[in-house]
Amino acid sequence: MQVALQILFDSLMLIGLYGIGALGFALIWGVLNVLNIAHAAFIMLGGYTSFWLWRLGIDPLAALPLTMIAMFAVGWGVQRCLIDHVANGPHALGIALTYGINLVLIGLALYFFSADYRSIQLPGYLRGFIEIGGAKLTYARLTITAIALSLTAAVWWFMDRTELGAAIRATRFDMEAARLVGIKVRTIYDLTTAISAMLAGAMGGLVVILQSASPGMGDHFLLQILIVTVLGGLGTMVGPLVGAVVLGISTSFVATIWGTTYGTLVGALLVLAVLVVRPSGLLGRRYYEA
Repeated sequence: MQVALQILFDSLMLIGLYGIGALGFALIWGVLNVLNIAHAAFIMLGGYTSFWLWRLGIDPLAALPLTMIAMFAVGWGVQRCLIDHVANGPHALGIALTYGINLVLIGLALYFFSADYRSIQLPGYLRGFIEIGGAKLTYARLTITAIALSLTAAVWWFMDRTELGAAIRATRFDMEAARLVGIKVRTIYDLTTAISAMLAGAMGGLVVILQSASPGMGDHFLLQILIVTVLGGLGTMVGPLVGAVVLGISTSFVATIWGTTYGTLVGALLVLAVLVVRPSGLLGRRYYEA
């Protein structure tokens, strides 16, 4: 019982982080049809932004909204100046461009910040833990999980209940029809990438609270986010969250029983199993298979 509870507690933070990361990644993939490799660099920039705001004396949780605003602006600029030119082009062109953006941003981070790991000192209210059935859940993990799930719910509400969210969904389903009813598709593309970068920045800002910021931090999480997105499937807002739950719990279980090395392997095995049975993912729409 204690082991099962500890696995559940350990998986909660992963579920929250994977959820917001995959949701932002799936937005660009679903709306712009671009596999955004630069999502890794957005996570990294979010981590560094939160770290430097903390160095300026701002509480790490209070720095999170500022990080999200900064990354929203970065995402809007990257989309308007770069990704917009390949949004309707071949898939390989989008992958090549975003991979190049990722390399450039990581290179700039190495130049300005070096490869040193930079960590945030936890404030007093995030230290300590609660114990249930012998399993421990730290205040920091509980707070990060709550924030991540709240952000996921907020984006879900925005996409499902607002006019802008409806415009994004309409553009995703049929770009030409969206244009005919007066939707400014280019603005929707800018907004979609900005929201995606904002969520990636939030993920980086939350990760750096418990771990550390480094130029390569986003690359590690990008693989997990890609696995989550494929598992959950495109075409539904619930898909990334379901994929995050499956990967978070399975990774925590395998890592606890056999070690973290095998915890990374389990994601790849899950993707292979799901793709054989259901190529569109657990909850994905079938038209996204093409």
